Amino acid sequence: MHNNGVTHSTVCDDFEGVYTILQWLSYMPKSVFSPVPMLIVKDPIDRTIEFLPTKAPYDPRWMLAGRPHPKAIKDFNREGLPLIVFANWRGFSGGMK
Repeated sequence: MHNNGVTHSTVCDDFEGVYTILQWLSYMPKSVFSPVPMLIVKDPIDRTIEFLPTKAPYDPRWMLAGRPHPKAIKDFNREGLPLIVFANWRGFSGGMK
């Protein structure tokens, strides 16, 4: 993490840095009048929805309460979602100092 608390990518040399920047730029249109590049997504539109809310009223704060980590990891794996674990959230609140 850098002193400003922001790190998008760290590379070993300038060549890797230029390559990474070119990868990021590949998501941008070629000009202001060009369409946005279309990507093949892994999350299809017609996927099955497993969650159905109950018809009875319930407290929406229950969804925000979270679950134990092993249960959440199991749920992500069952749904085929990527798992990202942030070991340190401090960088989002102003950096290392």
